Amino acid sequence: MNNIRKINEINQRELSQNINYTQSWHYDYRDTNYIYIGNIPIEYMKSIDIIKIFSQYGVPTHIHFFDGKQNEGKQSSFQKDNGFAFVKYENFKSCILAIDNFNGIEVLDGKKLKVDHCYYKLRGGEKESDYLIDYSEIKLMIEESHTNDKKTNVNDDDDELRDPMESFLSKKQETAKDDEIDDELKDPMEQFLKQKEDKSKHHRSHRHSHRHHRSSDRHSRDKESKHRDHSPKRG
Repeated sequence: MNNIRKINEINQRELSQNINYTQSWHYDYRDTNYIYIGNIPIEYMKSIDIIKIFSQYGVPTHIHFFDGKQNEGKQSSFQKDNGFAFVKYENFKSCILAIDNFNGIEVLDGKKLKVDHCYYKLRGGEKESDYLIDYSEIKLMIEESHTNDKKTNVNDDDDELRDPMESFLSKKQETAKDDEIDDELKDPMEQFLKQKEDKSKHHRSHRHSHRHHRSSDRHSRDKESKHRDHSPKRG
C-alpha cells in the first residue's frame, strides 16, 4: 500500500508542476516496455482479464501471469489470494499511461492493484516468446464469453434487472427509424404540393384583406361626401 501511495504522490506532484516528459521519473525506465502488476485477486481475475483491462492504453504483446500455483504450499494465505504479472507493451508510452491510470485502482474484493515499471529477467530456459500473447486465441475466448452472456440474458429475471430507461430509449430509437423510413416512402410531390397550397391560402387571405381595406376606404369617402352635401350652407 505504501508503494502504491508513493507512486501516486509522485505522479500528482509532477502533474501539478507540469514536469516535462524527459524530466519525469518515468523517463528513467524508457529502455524497458515491461510493467509489474501486483495484488491481483486470482480467484476472480485471469490473464485474459489483465489483457483486456490493460489494452485500454496500448497493445500488450507479452504476459507472464503468476497465479500462485507455481509455488503452492510455500506461500502465506495472503500471497495465495493475490497474484502478480509482468506485462510487456508494444510502446513505452503505454507503460506510462497504464501506471498513471491503473496504479491504486480498486478491483474486486476491494483490492488495489499495484502497477509499476520493472525490468523483467528471463530465468532458466525461459524465452520471451513463451509469453507472447496469441490474440487469435484471445478473440475466440472473448467471443465464447459473449455467447455465454447472451444465453444467460435470456432469463426473465434479467429483464427485471435491466435499466428501466433502456427499453424506453430502444423503443424511441425504433420509432425514430420508422419515421425516417416513412419519410423516405412518402410521395415526393406531397411536400411540394402542401407548400404550394399553403402559399395559395396565404395569397388569398392577403387579397381578401386588401379588398376589405379598399372597401372600407370607399365607404368612408362616401360617408364623408354625404355629410358635406347635407351640411347647411353658409350665406
